[in-house]
Amino acid sequence: MLRLNETALLLTALQPPQGMSLDAAIGTTFTLDLTALLTIPVAASFDLLQGEHEPADLLETVRRYADRTILFCQAGAISVPARYRAAHTFVEDTVVEVRRPQGGLFHPKLWVVRFKAGQRYLHRVLVMSRNLTFDRSWDVMVRLDEDADARRTVETDGLLELLADLRGRAVRSLTGAQETLFSSVLSSIAGATLAVPEPFSSGKFVPCLPGVNRWPFRSRHDAVLAVSPFLGRGAVARFFKPNAGRKVIVSRQRALDAQVTALASTSVSEVYRLKDALLSAEDDLGTLDETSVLSGDPAVAHAALKGLHAKFYVQDHGARATVWLGSANLTDAALSTNVELLVEFTGPVKQVGVECVLARKGRKDDLSWLVERHDLPDTDGDDDEEEGLDPIEHLAYDIASSAFEILCEEHASGWTASLSVSGMPYASEVAVSARLLSLAKSRTTPVESGKAAWSSLAAEDLTPFVVITLSSQGAQRNVLVRAALHGDPDHRRRSVLARAIRSREDFLRYLAALLGYQTLGISGAGGGDGGPFDRWFNGIGVDRVLEDLLTTASRHPERLTSLGQTLDALGRDPEFGRIVPADFTQLWEAVYTSQKAAIR
Repeated sequence: MLRLNETALLLTALQPPQGMSLDAAIGTTFTLDLTALLTIPVAASFDLLQGEHEPADLLETVRRYADRTILFCQAGAISVPARYRAAHTFVEDTVVEVRRPQGGLFHPKLWVVRFKAGQRYLHRVLVMSRNLTFDRSWDVMVRLDEDADARRTVETDGLLELLADLRGRAVRSLTGAQETLFSSVLSSIAGATLAVPEPFSSGKFVPCLPGVNRWPFRSRHDAVLAVSPFLGRGAVARFFKPNAGRKVIVSRQRALDAQVTALASTSVSEVYRLKDALLSAEDDLGTLDETSVLSGDPAVAHAALKGLHAKFYVQDHGARATVWLGSANLTDAALSTNVELLVEFTGPVKQVGVECVLARKGRKDDLSWLVERHDLPDTDGDDDEEEGLDPIEHLAYDIASSAFEILCEEHASGWTASLSVSGMPYASEVAVSARLLSLAKSRTTPVESGKAAWSSLAAEDLTPFVVITLSSQGAQRNVLVRAALHGDPDHRRRSVLARAIRSREDFLRYLAALLGYQTLGISGAGGGDGGPFDRWFNGIGVDRVLEDLLTTASRHPERLTSLGQTLDALGRDPEFGRIVPADFTQLWEAVYTSQKAAIR
């Protein structure tokens, strides 16, 4: 239980079981880094996202996974990438911004993933304390896998309640494709049997939704432990009951020093903070700043863990102990006004109780290795604002929840993009400006009466992602919003793929990725002496290409629809004959003719 020798990466936890592929994924997060979202389907080739040229097979992989993914995040909490990438085009319809509840935040961290092999589905649910960013803090994650033969299963009513609540919180209605995917996952997860992990005997999801008076913890306990980077007076006083024999809290120094009175009133005797040697960052609020954690240095992906972001709670009661893990801090907002999600497990106190998590004598594989005693000051220190709750961020969330629309029009000098924002709140001391994410910072322009515009744009500059800059008394906050895009050319997205295909090898690698082969990080695409398909990719011949095209047309016709659109875009290139083998063009025409009912 929570041993430090049992670690995992989110990217690993999202990988499909052997012989299966990702069919659908629904996620939630508070803060979001768009580039972190891109890395999920291409984790093995993350370095390819850092160069100037993003190869077509990588873009095809991102496109395919993005079309199966919906990610709900707090409006106004999307960080601005260090630079605009072609791959960002394919996550435009993945991100769904959510309005914050009155006085609170949208804060759950969740993935509901469905894998597929043939006609068989398998579900996995991840409940986390971490956001989808490149933050390297210490976090916790619960992985629950579907198992039809499980002796003990997790109650999913709370999970279904949270998922059903998401639609009504979205800033904009889901698209038709998103609604179909979301409804499908909601239906299938309702019938899934998620196994309770050993050594627990029971488990359930506990959503915290505004307007629902739901205190998730037990009213009586013998020993209690809380790990939370942020603390609130009321929540601390309510959580630590006078009858408990052992009371332990682990938090950040600033949060602990701000709660001296509350901790003293509840007689919390064991107060810990992360060891100074490990505490090189307190929180990840910088993800909302223009400076992206992704600096272009590949070493970023391998940085040491730092800071505390984990949230979990343990209460011993007799021979049993109950554990809660998830997104909720021990604050009044988290447990009353925020949208949060915890997962609750109960098991033997000797295996999952407080002593197992943080032994009095210390062990090398529990929290003793990470934390040290903290001596509280005599009086309360300065207030410690919970993440995302300062005034300018409140305004950023509210502005991002407004109705953003961009109208695109083509002129002789290029494209014009006109932004209009309806219902945008104003603060007299805050100046608001904007630019399209694809444009340089020098193209930032004031938003006046909810209007801004950019002209002389190339088609590839058109994007629904808009950088909003709030400036007030020398302080500045940059956030990313997603507008509804109107009038953009039909070929905009498929042209991104076509522009990335510069050679025959590029095309063949793209085709292999589209047909389901692992191409990222592998070399060897190209024609052999006996013809362009003798050795076109990793030893695969023309007969296999034909078979795979027909199989894909039958099982995944949408992939060949994408291929047809890309070929149409490439057809406008005078180098088409050099890039696309004539043999393949004939093969494609034959497949399209025979399977055109499926390929649309």
